[in-house]
Parts: sequence; C-alpha cells; structure tokens
Amino acid sequence: MSVWATLKARKRLFSAFKTGDICHKVGDRMLYPAIKRVELADNYTRYTVRLPAGLDPSVLTDKLYVFQQILGPHVVIDGGIRYFTITVYHHGLPSKVAYKFTDWQALANRMTLPVIVGRDHNDEPVAFDLADYPHVLISGETGSGKSSLLRAVLTTLMLGKQPDDVRFVLGDLKRSEFGLYRHMPHVEGVHITASTLLPALRLIDAEMKRRGSLLDKREVTHVSELAEKLPYYIVAIDEVALLRKEKEVMAIIEDISSIGRSLGVLLMLSMQRPDAEVLNGRLKNNLTVRISGRQSNKRNAGVAGVDGAEQIKISDKGRMIFVLDEPIEVQTPWLAFDDAKRMLAPLKVKQAVAEELHPVNEFQFGMLDGDQP
Repeated sequence: MSVWATLKARKRLFSAFKTGDICHKVGDRMLYPAIKRVELADNYTRYTVRLPAGLDPSVLTDKLYVFQQILGPHVVIDGGIRYFTITVYHHGLPSKVAYKFTDWQALANRMTLPVIVGRDHNDEPVAFDLADYPHVLISGETGSGKSSLLRAVLTTLMLGKQPDDVRFVLGDLKRSEFGLYRHMPHVEGVHITASTLLPALRLIDAEMKRRGSLLDKREVTHVSELAEKLPYYIVAIDEVALLRKEKEVMAIIEDISSIGRSLGVLLMLSMQRPDAEVLNGRLKNNLTVRISGRQSNKRNAGVAGVDGAEQIKISDKGRMIFVLDEPIEVQTPWLAFDDAKRMLAPLKVKQAVAEELHPVNEFQFGMLDGDQP
C-alpha cells in the first residue's frame, strides 16, 4: 500500500470523527479516537482505533450513519470497550443468495452438526458447528429472512447427515414452519401445541439423565468419547416466546441449555421479537450463538444479543448479523418452502420403506407425537 493512500484513508476517518462529534471533551480539549492502524485490501479498508478514556463506546454504532456518509455505505464496526475495528467494504453483500445444497456440502462434511449462516462481504460461506458452539437463537422481524434461514439450516442437516447422527424434536407453535419435516427419518416429532411438546421434552430430559449416568459410569466428559455411538438431539422450536407461560417446558429448555452440550442435546430457538421475559437467567447466558435479522429498535436488538440489528434496512431481506466470536454481517440463503419439500421428498420415500422393515421402538419419541397424523 502506498503511504499516500494510507494518509488519505486516515484523513477520511478523522473527518468522520469530527463531523460526528465523536470525541471526549475535557474542558476546552476534544480527545478524538486514535487511529492505530490502517489496512488497505482489495475488497476493504480496515481501521483499528482506540477510544480515549471516558468516551462511551456506543457512540460509534450510534453514529454509524456518519461513517457511511463519509467512508461509504458498507461499514461494519466491531470491538469491545476501547479498541475497535471499522471496516469499510468496497462492495456490499449480494441482495440474494439462492440455496443450493451442493454449495454447502463440502463445508458441511467437515462439521459434526453444520449450521449454515450465509455469505460474507468476501462472498465466502459462513457456517459453524453446533456440536462445538451449542445453543443458537435466530431472531428477526417478519420478512427479515428468519424462516428461510431456519429452512436452509434444517434441510442441510437432514440432507447431509444420517438419522443415526442427529435426531430432531421440532416445536412449530405458529404451525407455519416445520410441517414439511413430518415423516422425515431424522425427526422424532413435529409438535404444534405445548401439550404434545411437553411429553417429548420429558423424554429428552430422561435421556439426558440416562446419558449423564453413562458418562459418569464410563468416566468420560462427552458423549463423543463413548465407545457406542449415540445420536445428537437437536430441539428446534420456532416462536419459543409463545411458551413463556409453560413452566415445565421452559424449565426443561433451560436445563438443556445448561447441561446439554456434553450430553449431545442442543437447542435451536427462534423468535420474531426478542422477549426479555423468556431470554433471562440461564437461557440468556447459555445461548452462545446469536443470529438476527432486522430488529425494530435498539432495545430489541439488545435483547436479541445482536447490537446493530436495528440498523438493517427493512428492504434488505435476508441480511443478518451473526455473533459467535465477533459480529459478522451476512446475506443468508433463500430457500422456498416448496423447494425444500422437493429436496427432502426422496428421503421421505426411504422412510416409508424403513418403517415397514424397522417398526418404531419404545425409545423413539415419535410414539408420543399427538400432532402427527
């Protein structure tokens, strides 16, 4: 990089600090953030800055519009208390990422429980392993792309993993998302009411106790260390906020969040509007991964655990912020209901044959699924 280009970039950022009045005032002095490093790459310019003591870190995200006006529209801010990076991408995220299983297959094969998230500013696929980073919350307003992302995540897991690798207990309280997964070989049950979800969760609770005793007996710390293979269980519940008054249901969900990782029992929860009554205590602390589309205001974004989600434009369908170690802005994959149904149809045919050869046994949760025909 040329010295001139670096100086020019520094000047533009300092101009943004001055225009936005981003400084700590001490008497007549104005202490601006110190620009510690400038990185010029083909696709982005990245600044590392240190805030002066006494400056509220939230001023950076609050003044995001200033950086966008001066540096460019594609700005991502990340940091902690005093040190931050301000990344200005030369090109924005794609407006739409059509889902194709083959695009994710190689990445999924390298993970135990791959959760696909989307593509980043470098057009690279973003995903994480739920077995390593347990318990995820997906949130976002109506139209944000939450439903499509859930569809893509579950479809990828079912196409890429065998039923003896991972099993699902699905809660579909709005009766709109998980119907296409009925009769899938991986799925123990699709529950549309709390009254039928509860027995399935009681079985999950009993299975966790059994696995806990097994780990103690074999003197190991994780189910993957056992000689015998045990499937992972994913409890996926859409609109979990509708269960806020179901005390026993919520108690089991909280227990899963606390002890489920070592036992191979994991949570995938979603809700449109983050509910502070639900996301409190153990559950709030144990949802280690957050993914959020647009939130209507800063408070909702804070409850969702994804600062900046309120700044996603309502027109940016599928635009989300993924928080694991640090926030990453992504464009999530678009997968229509009918397309997912078509992709999964061959597996359902195989399940019909399997049921004739191997009848449901007493340990399968589906036997208590009162919602399935």
